Amino acid sequence: MLNALAQPKQFIPNQVEFYHIEICPLADGSLSVAVSATICPYEGELTSQELHYDRAHSLDEALAVIKKSVSLQ
Repeated sequence: MLNALAQPKQFIPNQVEFYHIEICPLADGSLSVAVSATICPYEGELTSQELHYDRAHSLDEALAVIKKSVSLQ
């Protein structure tokens, strides 16, 4: 069972192995945008972490959400 009170781990950009970006159309015509990352906090341990979830009214807004969430450092 998930612990609803558990705090998410601190996100460290250099631990990211993959970014996962999901964009899906909603019934009202807007877009749902979700950005998560597969991170490797310890050798041999991969875990998924949600970074950001938002609603956008255009593809340009969706790209801005992604750009704000993804670190390329």
